[in-house]
Amino acid sequence: MSTSAGAVIRSDLCGLDELLAGFDASAARDRLVLGDGWLRRWVGSWRFDDGVVSWPLRDMTSVPLDLSRPVRRFTWRARQRHRPGLQFMVSTGRHHGFESLEEQRLLLALDFMGAVEVLPQPFELDFEHVEGRARHVPDFLGGDAGRRVLAVRRPPGAPGRRR
Repeated sequence: MSTSAGAVIRSDLCGLDELLAGFDASAARDRLVLGDGWLRRWVGSWRFDDGVVSWPLRDMTSVPLDLSRPVRRFTWRARQRHRPGLQFMVSTGRHHGFESLEEQRLLLALDFMGAVEVLPQPFELDFEHVEGRARHVPDFLGGDAGRRVLAVRRPPGAPGRRR
């Protein structure tokens, strides 16, 4: 593997920063309604065996991750445009659901890096932006540090499903 500058990256020393393309969030950040108290107003909803529990964003570190379930189910059917499936990860010892080939590749990279835990579709985030309230379900929670929110996006112009 090499970078665009031609420098070689040793595969045994790779981390998320070398494997993933960065995203300049400054334009998107300008559209968010932050202000005073946003960590209390923004809410994450988690699914557990006995139902859904919501936490303000400021308290999300207290979520019992080992007891949570994906907030959205993965579906398989004939002639669908995306490619969902299950990816076994040696580092976690379990299968993890994915909804696209890009998500499967991320799981493979996380496994290669020795991810401690990976949770697919971990929570639903209810947040505010300049046009009102919105909800978003991140693709994964996990990675080399354990608690990174990971969203997979197809690069512009890449082949794949249309939105």
